[in-house]
Amino acid sequence: MRNPKVCYAEVNEGSEKDADPPLPLQRSASDYRCFVLTVPLSMARPSAPEWLDAMKIGRWYRISGNRPDLRLPATRSGTRYLRDGDPAGDPALNPARRPYAVLRRLTGQYVNAPWSGRVGFPAITEAWNGAVLATQYGHSGSLIVFGGGHNNYFGSDVHAFDLATREWKRISDGFVQGTAADYGASAFYPDAEYPDGSPLPPHTYGYVQYDPVGNDYLILKGNCELGPRVKAVAVPHMFNLDRLQWRRGPLHASAILNSGGFTTWDASRRVLWGHSGDDGGGNAFIGYSPDGENANGTCGRWGPLHPSKFPGAANHNAMQIDPMRDIVVVLVYARDALFAINPADPAAPAAALRSSGTRPRIAEYAALDYAPNLDRLIYYSAQDGATVHTIAAPKGSGWSALVAGGWDWARCAGDGLDPIADARAGSPHAGNWRHTFGRFRVASWGLTDVALLIRHVDAPVYAARLN
Repeated sequence: MRNPKVCYAEVNEGSEKDADPPLPLQRSASDYRCFVLTVPLSMARPSAPEWLDAMKIGRWYRISGNRPDLRLPATRSGTRYLRDGDPAGDPALNPARRPYAVLRRLTGQYVNAPWSGRVGFPAITEAWNGAVLATQYGHSGSLIVFGGGHNNYFGSDVHAFDLATREWKRISDGFVQGTAADYGASAFYPDAEYPDGSPLPPHTYGYVQYDPVGNDYLILKGNCELGPRVKAVAVPHMFNLDRLQWRRGPLHASAILNSGGFTTWDASRRVLWGHSGDDGGGNAFIGYSPDGENANGTCGRWGPLHPSKFPGAANHNAMQIDPMRDIVVVLVYARDALFAINPADPAAPAAALRSSGTRPRIAEYAALDYAPNLDRLIYYSAQDGATVHTIAAPKGSGWSALVAGGWDWARCAGDGLDPIADARAGSPHAGNWRHTFGRFRVASWGLTDVALLIRHVDAPVYAARLN
């Protein structure tokens, strides 16, 4: 019987069927080890991709797939789309054992894997999942995708889109050794990870960020069971992009990090700030640092637990630290407003911010990032189509000045191609087209900031030059 202080039921966001009851597997405690983080004296700055100079400011372009813009050639076959890395399509990982599966593969049809779940690989984007921009992975950086959740997808594979080569690659197969009994409902893993050390893939929402010093993909929450009655647990994981290896953080026994949460990476403090959603009793604003090794083989440490700052309005928001002003700005869509959290005083209530300029209605599932050359926050919602907005901070650098002043919104991009309509037109997997989460990111090369957007597993990656 599970301990109610450890795992909490996560609210199901859609109608899903039960899976066959599997048997849980266990992993030896001796298998959990951290590795020493060697901090470089200076991080390498990613080089600008060759396609950057051809871009006009304020316009979206397809930069991958079979018909990219900017007079680019088609991406190399087998790497054009995220779906090309689906591990279920690899006969070495998902051999066809039964006669009907052999026949399907011989006729070029899809063969489900034990980890496919109800939706299969398309859930890696469609099932409430985000992504991160990893600036230290690849010549120009890469976009990293991982996720599943509920009964949608059980695969723990990790994928990277290389911004220089414009190619997708599966960089970790995940746990592919199991039978159907090892995935989904009743397959209980108390440490929120499979026998190979990879985490059970949750709906990642806004819970994922990137640490460029450690070159780590960070996810704040975990699941100890998937399936229609998924169970969430406050166990973070880190995927190191140098070693392509997962490591696990310690359990926080009282934080409830369930559906709909959001995070931001505070590089100066080396803290991943996270806020839970409301569903399933979500109760937390909390910080986690991934540094250091614990006696039980886990890595990192939790900070103090603070209660929800937006009770009843915490689902599917976004937040971003302004590193120049040391203020965390939060989009709260249910209140159609901006708020601020003081990372120097995380126990204090969130402060409402005043907006000016041409502000749209703040949307559910939107994204918020920071553009260092523009020195602006960048807001994007798929519901706005091609339009991107900048948010300029008020004059002054102190907390009181930033909270009292007006945060000025302006339209930055939106001419030409609409990436949302374009991706929907070519994909049968666009049911959750309003979802953005962290699949919108801002890359900076030299003095140029560029918006990047992942939509569906069979859609190109899009880019818009912001300055």
